[in-house]
Amino acid sequence: MAQEAANKFIENVCNHLVRNMNITKVEEHFKETITMQRQSAATSMDFWDMLMINMLYFTENEQAWEQEFLNMLQAKEWLKPSALEEELLMHQMRIRQQVAEQLDAAKNLFHKQYETEGMTEEAIIYDYAYSSAGHSMRMDLLTVLVSTPEQSKILFDADPQETIRIVNGYIAYHTDGLINKTKLH
Repeated sequence: MAQEAANKFIENVCNHLVRNMNITKVEEHFKETITMQRQSAATSMDFWDMLMINMLYFTENEQAWEQEFLNMLQAKEWLKPSALEEELLMHQMRIRQQVAEQLDAAKNLFHKQYETEGMTEEAIIYDYAYSSAGHSMRMDLLTVLVSTPEQSKILFDADPQETIRIVNGYIAYHTDGLINKTKLH
């Protein structure tokens, strides 16, 4: 029962996060961001690399986010919003540094991937948008949970790993729905 109640709560919070989303504005935001990155790149390969590096950053952030979320669920205590923001900023700075240090190795891997997987610019753009939207939704969700600790404590009675799995499922579902409604290429 506790897991079912937690799952329903997560579903409601995720629905709340996307309910008033304006697809046109989301599409415009991504088009502007992608255009700026394209204009700052010397070649199309550089442009693809920029998007891939951002995806690497989002993936690393997802792991840090998951760990912070798991820590709070296991401790059965929400961080204060300002403390969470500070923790996540520290993770982001560390991840930026790590990604910067791995830049050349990452680009070599990307270039092999472009060839072996026959990646297209359109696929990379949509993958980037998906990663970016998922990252934003994760951050927004955690902010809502720590900002409403009394309501969110319902999650403490459920299994932490299962709760994270359910959250990731809802984020993937909503991100898919959002990105599939956009025209980015």
